[in-house]
Amino acid sequence: MVKIVDSPTDVAAASTRHVRRSPEATTVERVPTLTMLAHAQTSRIGERATLLGLAAGEAVGISRLAPKLDQPGGRTPKPLADPFLSREAYVSIERRGGDLVVERGKGGESVRIDGTELEGARVVGEADLERGVVIELEDRCVLLLHLTLAVQGRKPPSFDLVGESDAIRRLRRDLERVAGTTMRVLIRGETGTGKELAARAIHGASARADGPYEAVNMGAIQASLSASALFGHVRGAFSGAVGDHEGHFAGADGGTLFLDEIGDTDPGVQAMLLRTLETSEIVRVGDRRARKVDVRVLSATDADLEEAVAAGRFREPLLHRLAELTVRVPPLRERRDDIGRLVVSFLRELLEPDEQARLLDGEIAERPWLSASVVAKLVRAPWTGNVRQLRNVVRQLVVHGRDEEALSLGPELEGLLGDAPPKRAREAAHAAPEREETSEAKAKGSSASPAGKTKRPQDLTEDEILSALEKTGFKRGAAADLLGIARSSLYALIADNKRIARSQDLTRPDVEAALAKHGGDLGKAAAELSISEHGLKLRMQALGLLSKS
Repeated sequence: MVKIVDSPTDVAAASTRHVRRSPEATTVERVPTLTMLAHAQTSRIGERATLLGLAAGEAVGISRLAPKLDQPGGRTPKPLADPFLSREAYVSIERRGGDLVVERGKGGESVRIDGTELEGARVVGEADLERGVVIELEDRCVLLLHLTLAVQGRKPPSFDLVGESDAIRRLRRDLERVAGTTMRVLIRGETGTGKELAARAIHGASARADGPYEAVNMGAIQASLSASALFGHVRGAFSGAVGDHEGHFAGADGGTLFLDEIGDTDPGVQAMLLRTLETSEIVRVGDRRARKVDVRVLSATDADLEEAVAAGRFREPLLHRLAELTVRVPPLRERRDDIGRLVVSFLRELLEPDEQARLLDGEIAERPWLSASVVAKLVRAPWTGNVRQLRNVVRQLVVHGRDEEALSLGPELEGLLGDAPPKRAREAAHAAPEREETSEAKAKGSSASPAGKTKRPQDLTEDEILSALEKTGFKRGAAADLLGIARSSLYALIADNKRIARSQDLTRPDVEAALAKHGGDLGKAAAELSISEHGLKLRMQALGLLSKS
């Protein structure tokens, strides 16, 4: 957790321990880095700025004009350059003692760190940098403050793997090394990390690339049929065997056989598999003749095979035969700086068949279709299902948001990602009686918040929503917090409320009339139009009434 610092004194008293290097980086230094996770121009997602000056005592400010970022290996760094962002620094980052301190600047209306509004300063310690700190500027840009290797070395082939994180680059190097050998490879990693993609990459980069590639999920094969599926059978070998059948080993002869979920292999078949790996021979079920095969076996698992060996569920000699080389596919939480790239890749994959990729490729707009707040929530999610789970979430976002002005997370996805209470908790809160006013509130003659913190978004009245917006100067984020709902839910309520203006709906005559009425006072004109002063500035820029420079 990021430590909240309430005063400069607290900052000065922050821990002075040095950031320790992970075992992976004991000989190569890692440096604080800002990676772009969301930007109005999606082509810029993934750009980086390595903060080398922090070690020399320099402070780094984040604004429209700084710092300069570029794609890894690029040579044309440039600032954020979003005209809807402030030229004044939103935050400054500097090293004090052994920690980094992120302090709020004068720029813009909203800065959130790891989902919480930043008002003073925060200390970013070792654990924070290891995990990565999510910095949101307005609802336009998301940056990840984290550690990267100072020296990247030679760039390996991409193997069609999306991302430029240290973890994915390390995986690419491992794949390149093992692909050039003839050894068997055990691919290890959590569910949904992309182990089959790794297997296909090894095959495609190997000398067997022109040969067949067969993949079989050992956990999906019925135990009684697994021997036949792998080694084949002859006619009459068992009931239902009406003809000869070539198994996966024969099908992969001269190429590669990928055995996924190898830990689920039937114990009886493990012995047959071990013999085949030792002799390079297969014997079909019901046959006595052995047949030579030339097959490179790749296998994968998310199980603890060593524990399975200790428990007697998996043969130790088979494990040693399969794991002549081992490759580890990293979980998504170890490559959070890739999430922005992955989201855009999945979105493009889903939108291009319907010729809707323009949603990602438009000019910088007042409200980008790929909402920065949505990306920030995705980056903060735990992702126990890893890349597969992320892809599924993106599919749902497209289904519900391809025709909307901007993507937003519905209640179910927010609950899934940890930004909303579980369904039962929401229902219980809705069913609970209204809370009593506190003695302090009664003494002041006031009541609880407009939403009472116990209402669902759909239960809020127009008056309650308008009251919260007025109290917060029509700042959407602050009003959502006051109402106790997600910002995306408030946007949806505003869209359905005809009494509440949206800045993008204001015409040039509307804005000019309000400015003339109040003598050019932006604050009073914004109140007249029922939008925030910042929203008025953005609309004036869009209408050409205010310079974007």
